[in-house]
Amino acid sequence: MKQVLVSHNGGPEQLAVTEGPSSQPSKGEVLVQVEAAGINYVDIAQREGLFELPKPYVPGVEGVGTITALGEGVAGLKRGDRIGWVDALGSYAEFATVPAARAIVLPRSFAIEQGLLLQAMTAQYLVHEYRDITAKDIALVHAAAGGVGQLLIQWLKHLGATVIATASSEEKLQIARDRGADEVINYRTTDFADRVHDITQGRGVDIAYDSVGKATLLGSVASLARGGTVVSFGASSGAPPAIEPHILMAKSVRLAGGALFAYIADPHELQRRAKIVIDALEAGWLKVAPASQYTLSDAARAHADLEGRAKHGKLVLIP
Repeated sequence: MKQVLVSHNGGPEQLAVTEGPSSQPSKGEVLVQVEAAGINYVDIAQREGLFELPKPYVPGVEGVGTITALGEGVAGLKRGDRIGWVDALGSYAEFATVPAARAIVLPRSFAIEQGLLLQAMTAQYLVHEYRDITAKDIALVHAAAGGVGQLLIQWLKHLGATVIATASSEEKLQIARDRGADEVINYRTTDFADRVHDITQGRGVDIAYDSVGKATLLGSVASLARGGTVVSFGASSGAPPAIEPHILMAKSVRLAGGALFAYIADPHELQRRAKIVIDALEAGWLKVAPASQYTLSDAARAHADLEGRAKHGKLVLIP
């Protein structure tokens, strides 16, 4: 089978398409014919060595596909089931072995991008774990045209919050507006913290979602209302700066970190959160934009596009 292999840490050029042996599921695993593999920032961090993995390895922690074989002891799944998975390495390939405990049965009607659940599950935990969001709340969403950003806007609006969104171009700001953002700010051309205080008449925001990191974290803290919270869950612009405690003390604000994998480590939690997302997608109030598709041989270009933020929304590999 064709697969993408990483043998050394480094840039996108380390993604090499190779021929690998046909996989067979071990005990507790299923073999899946991959329909699409999601491309995520965690894949880049692993490739660069920020999260060290034994090499060589097949990257990709998220995918959607059809079960073709069952390993010993697998119950509740069958050949022909269409599943999604999150936090199971090896998705950049024509076939992947997936732990049965990480498999999420999908509705047959779902498009590829609906079945790739990592970003929607990220939005789910971000919205529900750090504040009881109500119609009184004002939220700040950075990278609002990205896959998670678009979903965050929709989820926050579903709960009644006012949403201020930032992005780096007029095209991306329009995407945020289309997803329901009440106000938009170009953070490349405007001091977004000052603009947030203008929009809120000096109040600030109750919660800020920051996946950008170096370029935005200090401004996110400065944008908070008294008692507000920044959730740092990514670093697309580089590692966030250190925050001195006294910066948080004046308005009694909080800085929290977030990682989806911590919230779905337990298989029951994975299934519970996946069901919430699937129900939202089926109900229609949560919508996923069509994905930008690449072939396995274009994996290096796909990583470069994600790193350079050349695309908006979801990026996927199609074997």
